[in-house]
Amino acid sequence: GNLIEQLSDIAMHDNLTQLPNRRYLESFLHYKLSEFQKFGRLFAVLFADIDNFSHFNNTYGHDLGDRVLINIASSIEQNVRRDDLIGRWGGEEFVGIYTIGEPDAIVSVGEKFRQAILHTEVSCEESALNVSMSIGVTAVRKGDTAESILERADRLMYQSKHHGKDKVTVG
Repeated sequence: GNLIEQLSDIAMHDNLTQLPNRRYLESFLHYKLSEFQKFGRLFAVLFADIDNFSHFNNTYGHDLGDRVLINIASSIEQNVRRDDLIGRWGGEEFVGIYTIGEPDAIVSVGEKFRQAILHTEVSCEESALNVSMSIGVTAVRKGDTAESILERADRLMYQSKHHGKDKVTVG
């Protein structure tokens, strides 16, 4: 594409993983909220955090930490549907915004994501390390703002952390 397209692409993607970045996710979330307000189109927000990420970095170094992020990104890309957007929120946090038909769909959204991450391996010397994530998923509700829905998904993710990690908490 032309320079402007390239620049907007850079501005909207995380340079390590090439996933959509926080700015892109936020603008997509605002778009989905206005669609919900106008037409009642439901969507879910998923908040996920890599389990024991500082342990990876401290034990194996930041190069391996970067590889964990890159491998997770490619697992995510293989599992993303056309109407959904999954990106890197920052650090070891990822956010997904999913079109759903009914609120109960959040369970399978979270579970599919958890499984995709579990099948992510990172090779380290002779062995392969497995990665897991703690996940929170919520569906949009009447009166939600971008802040309220993200806060709820984040809070649910923390419940997954507290209850043993590699878990999905929905609400």
